[in-house]
Amino acid sequence: MIKNSNNAWRIIISGKMPPAENMALDKAILKGVAQGNSPNTIRIYDWDPPTVSFGYHQKINEQIDLNKVIDNGFGIVRRPTGGRAVLHFDEVTYAVVAKNAKEFSGSILDVYKKIANPLLHSLHKININASITSSLPHDSKSQKWHSPCFSSSSKYEINYHGKKIIGSAQVRKNDAFLQHGSILLNNNQEKMADLLPGSNAEKRKIMKKLLARKTVSINQLLDKQIGFEKFSAILKSNFVIDFNINELLPENLLDEEMETYYAVLEEMKNEIRSYKKS
Repeated sequence: MIKNSNNAWRIIISGKMPPAENMALDKAILKGVAQGNSPNTIRIYDWDPPTVSFGYHQKINEQIDLNKVIDNGFGIVRRPTGGRAVLHFDEVTYAVVAKNAKEFSGSILDVYKKIANPLLHSLHKININASITSSLPHDSKSQKWHSPCFSSSSKYEINYHGKKIIGSAQVRKNDAFLQHGSILLNNNQEKMADLLPGSNAEKRKIMKKLLARKTVSINQLLDKQIGFEKFSAILKSNFVIDFNINELLPENLLDEEMETYYAVLEEMKNEIRSYKKS
């Protein structure tokens, strides 16, 4: 069993990985943390190829035209977390997996707020004056049809002058949680409008305008562009500071996690194959 009295964490910077591998790895870590076999873990990664991910409860064929996803060369996968469809395209993705204890013992929104701090401070470090959404805004246009994650904001997500720059979602398992988040390096979210099922040209035009109005990326706000490696290092540093991490554990996965990973990976690959046949 893992002892975490010294607030020891594992921080894994994975780089680009295929969609099934990304989600299988997060699910394996969540299972290990929930069972008390794995340490609290932060994983930072990207996607290859660019991928559309769906919330756990979403009906895929109602959200996205799968033929359009395939035609664009995008991957597709279901997340274990909730929320709406997201296009992961040139971003930094984070996953925080931890026990619901001590500073993370509150509600889902309490945990969102806690995790928002290192995200916000990382943006401030590169002189982006972002802020935390303190209310739950309503936008009637984004509710007219099944809309992507970045067409609206939720409480304690990060925005820049009302435009969403980070989108997050969470799931809980026993007394542990997994929170995912997409931090946009470059803004490709308007491409989601072209993937909507049964959408006509006017509907796609409206959604593209909504996404342009609601979304902004890091590199749209910087004179000197920043890449995955540099921003990941900044993000890691702020997680260490804001979570008061006293010890960084080795990045390697445990044997039990690897066993779970390979089993879940095969399940996820089969599920993805079923989407493409439907």
